[in-house]
Amino acid sequence: MSSARQTAALVASLLGLSLTSTAPGYGVTNYTGLPVFPSLSRASMDDVSKTDKLGRWCSRFVADTSYPLEKVEDWYRKALRQASETNLADDAVYKAYANLSGIKLAVGIDYVTVFRIANQPGTSIELFKCSPPDGS
Repeated sequence: MSSARQTAALVASLLGLSLTSTAPGYGVTNYTGLPVFPSLSRASMDDVSKTDKLGRWCSRFVADTSYPLEKVEDWYRKALRQASETNLADDAVYKAYANLSGIKLAVGIDYVTVFRIANQPGTSIELFKCSPPDGS
């Protein structure tokens, strides 16, 4: 496994979510309802929702693209104009990763993370559709 995939898997495990891999165009459906960057090199949708660190049930769509981080961030800023933005270096879950850069865009309790691992090509994208804790 490449170090980029290892770090992505570590981030996913920190969130309590599994990381799967499927090539786009092979029936991958995004059930989150959040916008998907138009040029992906890999994409998958988790089979089941899982709880995150805040006790919310979340469905996750994960993808990679060869586009630079800055271009993907700009695309998501335009696609999610109403979102609040957090630098991942300031996010409680992601800041532990010194070699990770990117942003988190939140729309209510749903969110998108766009990140790059230092010295690795491409950009990773995660879309999370969440329900309130305890189903409320």
